[in-house]
Amino acid sequence: MKIKYVRISTPNQKLERQLLNENNFDKVYIDVCSGAIPFNKRDQGKLLLRNKKVRQINIKDITRLGRNMNDILSTIEYFMMKNINLYIESLGISTMVNGKRNSTATLIINLLSSISEYERELIKERTQQGREIAKAKGKYKGRKRGTQISDDDYKKKYLKDIEAVKSMLDRGIKITFIADELNIPRSRIYQFKKRNLI
Repeated sequence: MKIKYVRISTPNQKLERQLLNENNFDKVYIDVCSGAIPFNKRDQGKLLLRNKKVRQINIKDITRLGRNMNDILSTIEYFMMKNINLYIESLGISTMVNGKRNSTATLIINLLSSISEYERELIKERTQQGREIAKAKGKYKGRKRGTQISDDDYKKKYLKDIEAVKSMLDRGIKITFIADELNIPRSRIYQFKKRNLI
């Protein structure tokens, strides 16, 4: 059985890029969740893992499996132990060739996973450094005390974030994962709650 696995972070993201040639597959599994959620904890991921007929899984790119290197590698390892080939379309590589592990694919996946994790950490560090520099120069002051944006204006300003957060919360995803996936501060999510917008 040849299947396609698709993951998008929020319901308003487009699926078309990942669903090219979907008719070539026996089944398509689509998860709407943060990449930070381990594969075996996702609704469709769990169903896929239970499907004993799967022989090949196609994914658009490695980030569809996860954002954490250890989770990605353990998921791939699980598939290989079950003799399931994982084909990564963006790289044009298979984890199994003629029923044997493809060591080149393993090396590339390790490298890409490490680089991806490293880039996320760099972005966090640079953002924090930028804030500290701005604070030192007196340019980062935050909102002035006493100023309050109306609920209507606030809702208009953050409508997409509010909808995405609400959808993810409804599926039981934790605030930490949501903030990380949507690249927004947790304080904003708590502000949404405080204003009864989610």
